[in-house]
Amino acid sequence: MTLLLRDSDVRGVCDIGSMVTFLDQALRKEAKGTGAHLPERLNLAHGPVFLRVMPALLPEAGLLGLKFFHGSMQDGVRYVVALCALDTGEILGLIDAAYLTAARTGATSGVATQWLSREDSSTVGVIGSGLEAETNLRAVCSVRPVTRVTVYSRSPQRREAFAARMSQALGIQVDATADPQSAVAGTDIVVVATNTGPDPVVAYQGAWLEPGQHVVSIGSTTARLREIDPATILGADTVVLDAALSQLRNESGDIIAVLATEPGWQAGVSLDRIITGEVLGRSRPEDITVFKSVGTAAQDLLAASYVLREARRLGAGTEIDDITSPKLF
Repeated sequence: MTLLLRDSDVRGVCDIGSMVTFLDQALRKEAKGTGAHLPERLNLAHGPVFLRVMPALLPEAGLLGLKFFHGSMQDGVRYVVALCALDTGEILGLIDAAYLTAARTGATSGVATQWLSREDSSTVGVIGSGLEAETNLRAVCSVRPVTRVTVYSRSPQRREAFAARMSQALGIQVDATADPQSAVAGTDIVVVATNTGPDPVVAYQGAWLEPGQHVVSIGSTTARLREIDPATILGADTVVLDAALSQLRNESGDIIAVLATEPGWQAGVSLDRIITGEVLGRSRPEDITVFKSVGTAAQDLLAASYVLREARRLGAGTEIDDITSPKLF
């Protein structure tokens, strides 16, 4: 049977904190196992329209599949995940992955924050007020005892609305500010979740780093997008990446800018090595850590499997006969 999940179904069954726990365990299991197969993403473009395809095969989870998203910045982007059983090939789910992508981005940041931030972190500065700023903040608050949040975005209306909405949702004090530096000053964790644009417009500057801070940056996922400057990465004691540097050097404007500044930079550590304990993410309270995320197909498929599990448990979505039948040879 194949379960079809609309965006409203995904939103209805998804709990970010639970997804953090699920992804932490599932990603660690894959990293310790026989090895996930994550080929390079396929990127196509025709004028303003683009297509990105992200396949994966995950032996430990018994899954294979892909996410693809396509469209344009002018007319909107559609996201789809097709999740299949590795042993039988059955299509387990077809999922509208618009909210799912934002949720797994936040949940992965929550996993990284759990391993990289100080355990007593209680204050968060957020730059950005969109959906991914929300999911990342929810994830961070699920793993640390956060009591106060400050948010900045360029739109006064959006940052004020974000502060009011998240204060009510999280039951903590969330304040809006008109200055990005004041949003992050004196905070334990910084979340940068923007769609800022090309250099030299960046949302966060390395000059603002403070001892002991953990910085999450998730917005620069194409070569033209920037949200943190090279000094942010070069000024950190530990930089953790969720994808291979060979991929990031072509797909993240933030990393491209770092390599233009320091061509020999090889300091990034993979998230896999952190969560398996192979590398220590933070050795001192005063260490500065940065998590630079662009997302992976493994995260997408595992997050989709979490959502499918919850949807079946709660009776959400539309179940149909397997939409494909095997061709035998």
